[in-house]
Amino acid sequence: MAVAHVSARDPRISALLSARNTPPGTLLAEGDWAHRCLLDAGGDIEVFVQCPELLTDGSRELAGTVSRRARSAFAVSAKTYARISRRNRSSGLASLVRLPGWRAGDGTIGGRRVDDGTVVLVADGIEYASNLGALVRVVDASGAQALILTGRRARVEHPEVFTASRGTVLTTPVVDLGAPREAAAWLARHGFAVYLALPGAREHFRDRPRGGRPTAIVVGSEGEGVAPEWREVPHHPVSIPMRGRADSLNVAVAAGVLLFG
Repeated sequence: MAVAHVSARDPRISALLSARNTPPGTLLAEGDWAHRCLLDAGGDIEVFVQCPELLTDGSRELAGTVSRRARSAFAVSAKTYARISRRNRSSGLASLVRLPGWRAGDGTIGGRRVDDGTVVLVADGIEYASNLGALVRVVDASGAQALILTGRRARVEHPEVFTASRGTVLTTPVVDLGAPREAAAWLARHGFAVYLALPGAREHFRDRPRGGRPTAIVVGSEGEGVAPEWREVPHHPVSIPMRGRADSLNVAVAAGVLLFG
């Protein structure tokens, strides 16, 4: 694809110039690593922008490859790129990427059938984008089928989600089911056993049954834990024994222990 040279006034790059947010369902990816990740994941690159003044010799070849994959590709000045970049050190490569539209349907989630071996992680009230990204990465690494979000505060579209997930947000089903009651109703319809991560619960997380029915593990927000609504649905409380001075774990670390345990 031919690369057009444009200025900051060109409406075709307006979505990249937003000071705070990209359009719903899209995220900003920057730098060499991010673009190699996009290529590996087959990311849907809506708009690609490069700044020739900032590119290294190695970046120029990468920029050529990405420009051929993107729907639209543009070159901008260093001044315009500075308005696009969210990083302290400008790389000269930025893309607006469309996130996959994962869904929870009748008997399916993330395009796969729900069966007795299905495991999903439910993250309730997550506040920080870096933790949300790390949760996506944990789901990918553990082989769980999907990450379900309830009471979400952090935007999936935040650049830190892409970075913290190591790009797996493009390939791991992330489904926002809104309020806890809505998610709990979907889980109940599909026969899930629900395990709530609750500090002080008597049941050790390793003692939960394996197999026999689909499993949902619910972790809560960094400050408040799982919402009260989750405690009102049929569930099994489980905990991770704390043997040191700390009384809790980072939510992504706790999710990793629970999924791999």
